[in-house]
Amino acid sequence: MSGPSLGGSLRILSFKGIGVHVHWTFLLLVGYVAVTTAASGAAVQEVLLQLAYVALVFACVVLHEYGHALTALRYGVRTRDITLLPIGGVASLERMPEEPAQEFWITVAGPLVNLVLAVLAGTLQWLLFGSLDVLDPRHGSALLPGLLAFLFSANLGLFLFNLLPAFPMDGGRILRALLGLRLPRVQATRIAAGIGRVLAVLFGIGGLSFGEPMLALIGVFIWFAAGAEARSVIQQTALRGITVAQVMRTRYWALPGEATVGRAVDELLAGGDQDLLVVEGGKPLGVVTRRQLMEALRARRDELPLRDVPPTPVRAAAPGAGAQEALQLLVLNRAPMLPVVDGGTVVGVLEPDNLAEFLQVQGLRAQRPGAA
Repeated sequence: MSGPSLGGSLRILSFKGIGVHVHWTFLLLVGYVAVTTAASGAAVQEVLLQLAYVALVFACVVLHEYGHALTALRYGVRTRDITLLPIGGVASLERMPEEPAQEFWITVAGPLVNLVLAVLAGTLQWLLFGSLDVLDPRHGSALLPGLLAFLFSANLGLFLFNLLPAFPMDGGRILRALLGLRLPRVQATRIAAGIGRVLAVLFGIGGLSFGEPMLALIGVFIWFAAGAEARSVIQQTALRGITVAQVMRTRYWALPGEATVGRAVDELLAGGDQDLLVVEGGKPLGVVTRRQLMEALRARRDELPLRDVPPTPVRAAAPGAGAQEALQLLVLNRAPMLPVVDGGTVVGVLEPDNLAEFLQVQGLRAQRPGAA
């Protein structure tokens, strides 16, 4: 359901300020459906019909993700965007509330949207045709009853599938929220992630055994996502009460805006960091990455001032700000670093590696004999 915004995607629509993007990997699903349908000897019309029903399923997925996003908005949590992937949708919430009740309602809202759609489709089918079927409209059913049957079965399937306790899918997050009513968040996350990984293995085995590559792919996604989510929660919990000043780097690579690309490349070769902070009058202009420097060099723009590259703007953090909130900024903005500014002047930078190293050092120190 949630995660950071994903790159390599095309925006197709927006509602309530929340854009819907289609990731490039979605084309793999479209190609897979088209090729397998055509390989079975189907006519062009049948291939197009199959693709139309794929689009219909993902329209229901978009509504599912908006269920999460709009419910989160009621709790003051914004959603950056919704991205469609071959395995489903991802709503990139700015954060997931640590209050279990809020997480529960935000998470359950998505499956409830599918349940409502299934009930509506089933009710219409019953009222109009006097029956409740799960016929596949792609195999000769009349258009309207077949369409209603498809919407009923597809949304009922999405509802039930998303309730599986495979963290970090919806069911796993609901499980974590319920466990969080009695247990610390880290412990609840570890239990939910463990169950999620067991189910991921079962998905992988089932997908490979029954020739369902998408199921196996979902298993792979759950395995890695569960581990990443658990590490993220552990890291955020460990950073609680820690300030940016305690974890920031005071030795960092910075150059003034008037410095040239050629000078930056020379410093990079001499041992500079991968990402360069461009400053002017002590204030941060933004970040120039190694990739940007190489592209400017390839274009023979050695004499171009760094301010004209241009640097990518990044949010600044104060030394007294919480490291936990700064980590969320890094993840949500996909920023390589955050400049730390005190009194209008850069005094350090914060990078993901800083935070990881800080936690590793703290953990090692805590293992020493006699440590508190």
